Amino acid sequence: MKAKNIKTKETESWALPGNPISLDEFKAGIKKAEEGPFYTVEESKKMLQEWRKKRNSR
Repeated sequence: MKAKNIKTKETESWALPGNPISLDEFKAGIKKAEEGPFYTVEESKKMLQEWRKKRNSR
């Protein structure tokens, strides 16, 4: 299976070593992530099932 590149809006990658961020940047990122969206376990399972159906129908 060939990997796909996913484009994101963020240009910074906090996962790369040697790319430090300030504490304020870190806190702002956490606050942004806490805004959502959030799904229940049931909603997540339904979305996963629908994704699998679409993927298998190709």
